[in-house]
Amino acid sequence: MASQMFCHFLDLDNAALDTFTNKSAERVAHINEQLHHLDQHISNLIELRSALLHRSNQLTSPIYIVPHEVLSYIFCFANELEQSITQPQKAMVLSAVSRRWRQVALSTPKLWERVECQCTWKQHRNTSLLIRHCALYASSLDISLFNQSDPDSGEETFDTTTAVLYSSNVTGKLKSLELLYGPPPQWIRLLPSFIRLEDLTIEGGRHHHPNVDLGSLPFLSRVHLSSAAFKSLILPPSVLMLHLEGQSTRHSVPLLYNCPRLVEFTSQSNSYSKSPRPISLSRPLVLDSLKTLVWSPAQTFVEVASATELKIPVIENLELGDSRGLELAPFITFCHQISPSLESLTLKYFRFTTCSIASLQNLFKFPNPTLRMLSLTDWSHTSILDAICALTPGEEEDGYRNRCLPNLEYLSISSFGSAYMPYPFDSKVVDLVKRRRIGEDSPFHLDFSFAWDDSGAGQATWEPELMREFKEFVANRQMEVTVRGRKAELEDRLIRSPRLE
Repeated sequence: MASQMFCHFLDLDNAALDTFTNKSAERVAHINEQLHHLDQHISNLIELRSALLHRSNQLTSPIYIVPHEVLSYIFCFANELEQSITQPQKAMVLSAVSRRWRQVALSTPKLWERVECQCTWKQHRNTSLLIRHCALYASSLDISLFNQSDPDSGEETFDTTTAVLYSSNVTGKLKSLELLYGPPPQWIRLLPSFIRLEDLTIEGGRHHHPNVDLGSLPFLSRVHLSSAAFKSLILPPSVLMLHLEGQSTRHSVPLLYNCPRLVEFTSQSNSYSKSPRPISLSRPLVLDSLKTLVWSPAQTFVEVASATELKIPVIENLELGDSRGLELAPFITFCHQISPSLESLTLKYFRFTTCSIASLQNLFKFPNPTLRMLSLTDWSHTSILDAICALTPGEEEDGYRNRCLPNLEYLSISSFGSAYMPYPFDSKVVDLVKRRRIGEDSPFHLDFSFAWDDSGAGQATWEPELMREFKEFVANRQMEVTVRGRKAELEDRLIRSPRLE
């Protein structure tokens, strides 16, 4: 058989093929590597461009080129815009924006003056760090501590906060201090150390505090105590404003003797109970700088004024509240003896069951030509009607206004109670303004509210004829009419205040 001749065209040279493939892969890898480096370089250039652009914007922005003092002023203004934010939260945010802002913020003492801390048992370390930070940069401190720790917490719970409060940075700068929600005894014991303290507030009575002597604090001028129990408390004579809530007469009267330069005093208690022991003091109580006095219950004030032979020669504003237990005869005697400097008298929450119109007439006829403002606020419906009648001259009574508050410019009369029976508020008010000839020779402001609840909503209705008569009278006199301090709209049967609805 003859041999068959053919060529092996598909017989590949494997060595040559492998060499070509490897070289091609190397070239592709090299190109990919160069592309990767190029991409990375482009990315770096983009980042550099962005950084340079950002820096350029910084350097040309008004906030970066304004003087240091102007930026500091802007920070202070921004810090005061929204008081609801816990301080110094906004100062912390401003100081975190940039290095320059931080420098400006830290060199602006006013940003760090106000410190508010919620003190739970887990947060005392954070509280101490915050107070320490603010004390470094503030020139004076205004600190509020809200004690929200467990009432049974031991003294060691408060050690970190107590330690920072006792540091020289704090004791030398603290001007205002609020201790709220029952401060622990160790904070109270620190009070005599705050030599620059001007304003002190203590609220809450979880603890009964021992003897505390603040007589060595020369700048303390404002004190507010609410439900804070002390075995004994001594205040310095520098105190000008003293507000007491929930304090017994046994504790409040000695404080008045401590503070002869008082300009404003408030004493409010939720209940009246006749003292089992009469107040006995060896010398009269003279407050010859006192201009504003607020006391509730009224009967307690009458008892204290009588027992201490109280002298208030320059009193201008007197507010007495809560008529429970009030003996009217001594009260009228006191009002008749009060200083002729009195300009404003407010009687709140008065409800009489055995008081006659004649007794109220006797009360309002006290010879005080300087009294310009009289407020009878939130009385019972029956009592306020009697008071209106007592202020109204009889039909044939001439010269009554000269004997009953001759220079009165402002009268506020308000009551609230149930609506189970009709009350003639409309006719009594019309008689009052007509017979007293209100607004005839000088401007007069009449404010009133006869409501079925203490919110002021649900005002008593008027008869249409009396409303028309009242509107005509008001239109022809120098007279302003408001309802609970808001501008009144006189309608056919109602007197409305737009913002009450």
